[in-house]
Amino acid sequence: MGGIYDHLFVKTAFQPEELSDLKVLFDDITSQPWFDSSDGAREAFARYLIETFPSGAFDARKHRSVVEASARMFCSSDTAA
Repeated sequence: MGGIYDHLFVKTAFQPEELSDLKVLFDDITSQPWFDSSDGAREAFARYLIETFPSGAFDARKHRSVVEASARMFCSSDTAA
């Protein structure tokens, strides 16, 4: 196979420290009282992190505020104060 479809099969692997940083952020944000604790919200947020920050793109200091703002907008529980 080859040609125009090459990009569909190329996947850059995350380094362990990248996954660790994303997991720390995921755990921190999903533990907030405003975060919707449903499985669907947690899965959607995990997907957002992986799709938005491919391998080598995530910097916790630089991206924390935008990630939290996005989570508050799309994963906030209606019952949170």
